[in-house]
This record gives sequence, C-alpha cells and structure tokens, in this order.
Amino acid sequence: MQTESRRPPQHPDLAVEQAVIDHAYQRLEEIRAEATARAETAAAERLTHFQLAFERDVVVQAAYERAASLDIGDQSLVFGRIDQEDEERYYIGRRAVFDRDYRPLVIDWRVPSAEPFYRGTGRHPMGLRLRRHFLCENRELLAIEDELFGEGRDLGLAGSGALLAAMERPRTGHMRDIVATVQAEQDEVIRDDLAGVLIVQGGPGTGKTAVGLHRAAYLLFTHRRKLERQGILVIGPTPRFLRYIDQVLPALGEGGVDLQTPAGLAPAVELCAQDPENVARLKGDERMATVLQRALGQRQHAPSRGLGLDFEGIDVTLSKREVSKLVASASRTRRRTHNARRAMLLNILVQRLRRRYELGLKKRHGELAAELRLPRREAASRLREEPALQDYVDSIWPLLKPQELVGELLASREQLRATGSLSDQEVELLAREERYAWTPSDIPLLDEAAALLGAPVDRRRIVTLDDDETDEAQTYGHIIVDEAQDLTPMTLRMLARRSRTGSMTLVGDLAQTVGATLPHSWDEVLAHLPVRDGARVRELTVNYRTPGPIMDAAVRLLADAAPELSPPRSARPDGEPISYVSGDASSIVAEAAADHRARGEGTMCVIADRSMLEQLRAAAADTGRDDTFAIIDVQEAKGLEFDRVIVVEPARIVGGTAHGMRALYVAITRATKHVTIAHAEPLPDALIPRAGR
Repeated sequence: MQTESRRPPQHPDLAVEQAVIDHAYQRLEEIRAEATARAETAAAERLTHFQLAFERDVVVQAAYERAASLDIGDQSLVFGRIDQEDEERYYIGRRAVFDRDYRPLVIDWRVPSAEPFYRGTGRHPMGLRLRRHFLCENRELLAIEDELFGEGRDLGLAGSGALLAAMERPRTGHMRDIVATVQAEQDEVIRDDLAGVLIVQGGPGTGKTAVGLHRAAYLLFTHRRKLERQGILVIGPTPRFLRYIDQVLPALGEGGVDLQTPAGLAPAVELCAQDPENVARLKGDERMATVLQRALGQRQHAPSRGLGLDFEGIDVTLSKREVSKLVASASRTRRRTHNARRAMLLNILVQRLRRRYELGLKKRHGELAAELRLPRREAASRLREEPALQDYVDSIWPLLKPQELVGELLASREQLRATGSLSDQEVELLAREERYAWTPSDIPLLDEAAALLGAPVDRRRIVTLDDDETDEAQTYGHIIVDEAQDLTPMTLRMLARRSRTGSMTLVGDLAQTVGATLPHSWDEVLAHLPVRDGARVRELTVNYRTPGPIMDAAVRLLADAAPELSPPRSARPDGEPISYVSGDASSIVAEAAADHRARGEGTMCVIADRSMLEQLRAAAADTGRDDTFAIIDVQEAKGLEFDRVIVVEPARIVGGTAHGMRALYVAITRATKHVTIAHAEPLPDALIPRAGR
C-alpha cells in the first residue's frame, strides 16, 4: 500500500505552512552558524593561564555540542501546530527555534505547552480549538491533517493519516523516532514522573520501545542538570537491538545516554557456549547470590600457622592466634569488599611486623637501633614486597577476580555442595568440566562476584577503614530496561546495583516472555529492584504495527499460550493475509532472500529455531552484515520489527522452549506488512488457517 493513499486531499493552507516551515529551518541554520562561530572564536583565543585556558575549553566544547545538536539534516523540524481557544498558536517541533527577538517560531515537543498536541482529545481538549498535523518528507510539506475540537466528540487516533503513513513507510533496519505521531497514552508514559519505578506494559506494536527512548529524551530535557551529571542507562536484550535503536536519541537531540546489554555491564569474558533452559533458569535464581557469597567465604581461611620472617637480619614473627584474630576481624568488616579487606589485612600485618622489627632491632643494638633503623615508610614498603608475606596472605585471604571465583566454583562439585544451598540434582546441573566455558547466563553471576570481590587492589597500596569504596559499579540517575519481563532475578540484581536513586522505567510485555523465567505479574519483577519511591504500572493498549490478519492469528496463539492475558487492539484492521508455503525451508528462504535483494527496499527477517539457523544462513548467503535482512531466532528478534517476516517451521519454535507458544506469538508479530509461514512439519493448531480448521 502506498503512502499517498493515506494522505488527505490538498489543503488550502499548504503553501502558507510550507513558508512557516522554511522560515523555521532558515532560522535554525542561522542559530547553528552563530553557535559554531562562537566556538571557533573562543578556540582561537591564546591563553597561557591554566585556569583561563581550561574555562575556555569548556566553553568551546559546549558551543560545539550545541551546534551539533542543532544539525538535524533533512529530518522533519515541525510536526504540526495547535490553536487554542484563547487564540494562542504554537508550532510543535523537534527543536525549539526563536526569532531574533526571542519570540518562539517552534516550541520543543517536550515543553509543557506542547502537551495538548499529544494529549488533547475530543472529551478532554486541554483548551484546544484546532490541532494540525503535518506530513513531511525531508523539508517538504506534503499534506495537512486538521482535527477540530468541540462538542465532546471522540476524535480517535490523533493525526491518524500521518500515523498510518508513518507505519506504512518501508523500514530501513534502524528504528525511527515517533515524535511526530506520539499518541495520548504514549505521551502520558513519556512525561511520567522521574521518581520511583514506572512499568510500561504493552503488547506487540504498541510502541513501548520507542516510548521508552522518547522518555529518556524527555527526562534529560526536564531534569538536565541532574541527569547529565548522574547519567541515563538504557538496557536492551541484544547487540542487534542496540544497533536497531542507536539513532533514535541522537535524532531527538540527545547524546551521552549509555546503551548496553546486560553482558556489557559485567566483567568481560568470551561467551563460547549456551546453557540448556533448566540450567539458565537455575543460574538466574536469586539463591545464586547466596551460593556465591558462601563460596567466597570458603576462600577466606583461618591460618594454619603463624608468620615468621627474616627482615634486615631481624627475626619478626606473628603468632597463629594473633593472625587468626585479625582474619576474624576482617571477616566481620562487611561494608568493604573481599579484595579491599585483603588489602586492609595485609596493611595491618605489615604495621605489626614493622613494630616487631623495631623492637627486635632495639633489643639487639640498644641505643644504636635508632641510627640503624629503616625509616618507617621504607620499612613498611619493603615488608609489603616480601614474597613470603604475600604467599602467607594468599593462603588465608587470596586476591581474586570474578572469573576465578565463578569459574572455579562451577568446575567443582565439592565447592558447589559445600555452599549448602543446592540439592544434589542442582549441583549436577551447574557443574561443568571446563572452568571458563562462559555462557550468557553466567554474566549475572560474574557481576555478583564482582560486587562481592571489588576491584583487585594494588599490593603496594595501603587501605584503611576510612578509605572510600572506589571499586563499585557505575551508577545512574535513571535506568530504562527493554524486554524487562525476560530478565532473571540475578540480572535484575545487576540493574539494582546500578540504580543511584531507584528511578527506573521497565518496558515489556508479560505475554512475550521467552526467557529462562516466567513472571506471572510485574510484582515478581519488582521484588528484586530498589522500589524506594513507589512503583506504578501504565498500559499501552493500541497496536499500531501489526496488520489485522496477522493480529487475528496472534490472538489465537495468545489464547493458547496465556489465556489470562489480553492482546492490544489493532489500529490497522486491514492488511495482507498470512501466506503458507510448504516445502524445503532452505529453498524457500534462499528464494525469498534473492527476491528481497532484488526489490531493494524495506526489511525482511527469517525467524527459526536456533538449531536451523546455520543451514538457513548458508542457503541465503547471509553474511550478517546487512541491516535490512536477518536470519535469527526468537530471542534475537525481541524488540525488533520488519516489513516482511518468514517464520520457519513453527512446530520447532514451539518445541524448542518451555514457552514455545509465547515464542511463536513474538515471531509472527514482528511484521509490519506481511508474514509467510514456511513449513514441512504439521502446524500448531492455533496457526492453521481458519479455512482448514
């Protein structure tokens, strides 16, 4: 279907509004040129005083960043306008633009005055008389759509023509912002308060990912001083997902947001294996935090002997009892990490040995001891480097890395049993032969270990109880989590450690859970997070992405997978019916890939069980470097959308996971235009075409 079929007729104000848009672009370019000129002028100043030069560099950087944020290329600057009952008129856009007298030509979409553009309804017009939507391509105004308010009418979707035209536009492999077509229920989420935990429950196609990203832009705009200092973290399920969304925030004029997968937060390891579902579920269980804590306790030993050294010709000793008391004291110091406490223990031992050295020197040489004695700092430094002392401390309190603690624990049934937290069956599930054969479900364990251990402390560094803890994970002022329903309790603990204030936005859909755990409510997720300022749930109820015929099949799948959950209502009742192709999957995919490349526009995705990916990629000559074509499993398809989707052997997708029907529900709802079901095996009953049921 072509975009033109959704455009309203030629509007009489088209030329007038085009002139307004042209003027706004011209003024924006002038402002950007002025910011660039200020930066270049400041950079050319020759300053020799350090403080003045530093201040100049800060000014220059800020000016260049301001100029860069104003460069929107050919993106739509103005989305529309609102006329209020009091005769005020505002043009709403991507950036605020003012004339030379500082009168607004365009107001930023995030300011309070712009709210009626997104939230005004026939029943609650918010003072509006007229809302006008612009349909633009680059800088050209193609069409205008007007909505008149009054008499309590229900206007339905805001700017439905512009919205549907945007939905029907071919995808490019990167998510576009939706700032021009945000709907009222989405805007309420975007502008929700910063404090506390906000849960955004939304079915397929409700725009929840885009809403989460626009919320990041809104919060940065509204709380800039705080959040630029504390930072915002966005967590996505896969690296492919992060590549898919990485252009949205820059298009909204916001950079500096940290985009990560959970694996990107933990100590770096090479992922070279995949755990079975039952093992991944066990590793994600919150009990693993206790397992690791107890395993670490096993590495902290009471000394089997005292300590004796020959230092500068003087015998210096500490008794076994004396050292045991020091180890017990270090074990009780819970506010510091294992490695920091080791450094403290070493420091105390060094100071006691130094005093024994001074006493021994005085006993041997009497009054001459003061002349022969090493300076205290030098004596402590030399003692700290004594190999015998380092070996002794390693035997009772070893310096550990997360990879060592977790790798050695999982490679030892004896250590796993000794934690006292696991059944014999669970020990057998966790135990593995290769110490460092890392899997994705090991990532939260490594992060938990890093939190317990802290960073390895330089052996030469003196650490005291008064030192600040410098080895904690980076924290953020706000965290936005996509596909939050799939995160295990151990992964949620990772995120909790990185929340500075407890301010978070969790985006997800309980019906689309395909991870190792299956939460039945959002309360089960919240139980593992720091809910300091309360939690609230907002639901997105309209599916803008999925055409009606595809959604009809999805509804049947959901009725089998989770009958207690309701799907979103579709805003696109029309569309192409699902195609069914029976035959060899490799041949079907190869032909579809060739056709897609010949077409030269839009995006296509092949979704199959993981066991089939290698053969399908070989058949389609898929190099994995094309953003418009992908052959992936359901887990990697989470959060993505494509024009056309081929679902290969649905029965294998259903049989490949404990949540198989939910996985199939996810697979077919990735499409914005068309779904093809390719199969040789019998179809799940819910997916059989109605004519054949």
